[in-house]
Amino acid sequence: MKFRRGWIWYLAGLLLAIAAGVVAVLALRQAVPAAPPPAMPSRPIVVARQAIAAQQVVSLDAVQVQDLPLDQIPSGAIFRVEDAAGKFSLQPVEAGQPLLAQNLVTLSGSSGTITTTGNLSALLPEGKIGVVLPVSDLLGKSGLVKAGDYIDVLASLSVASSTENKGGQVTLMTIQYVQVVKTLEQASASSSNNQPPPPPQILGLVVAVDPQDAVTLKYLADAGANVSVSLRPPKLSSIFDLVPVTINYLADRFRIQAPSLLP
Repeated sequence: MKFRRGWIWYLAGLLLAIAAGVVAVLALRQAVPAAPPPAMPSRPIVVARQAIAAQQVVSLDAVQVQDLPLDQIPSGAIFRVEDAAGKFSLQPVEAGQPLLAQNLVTLSGSSGTITTTGNLSALLPEGKIGVVLPVSDLLGKSGLVKAGDYIDVLASLSVASSTENKGGQVTLMTIQYVQVVKTLEQASASSSNNQPPPPPQILGLVVAVDPQDAVTLKYLADAGANVSVSLRPPKLSSIFDLVPVTINYLADRFRIQAPSLLP
């Protein structure tokens, strides 16, 4: 009997020791904090500190630098505040959103390049392709047409006819409401006597068009058409239904009559 009671007390003590050990282990686990998850790699980019309206110059106090995970940084993100401040914003930017290089334009007279993930293809709207429109007219060469502007393409070309006394020059507005995404410039030679350098020479405009319109512009260039551009105000997006202009159109509209031969 005494032997059996001894075993009972022995088992009871063993169970109490095991229970105490389990409680101690649980207490230690709760006391030691879990290791934090590994930090995701990030990089500081420029975001809007406040809302920035379209067609507005970005001020220095309107932007700030914020760390974002690498997998959340969009194409065209800007990494230096000085690359955004003073630029012209083509699109509105909400507070906290990243500023994108394809939506910023360098104002006339400023210089430098933007440190960014973007390139020329990133400037093109979805569904559009970029082509170079050579410029030879005064407006196109003036440098007044900037990236972000919208233009219309006018062309004059000679049309031949197999019918006698038919044919002649036709002038028409071809492609309308075309966005300029970049200007192609040739730097002018540096001036002497500490004078500021002359403005760069405009060689052409990179425009975003539909593929079919790109083929149309290519045909006009190869056919030797005299091409010029017209500049639209920011809020004019209408597509005009215009009549091509010929000598007959001018004669009918302005009541031009052929002069009589002098005796």
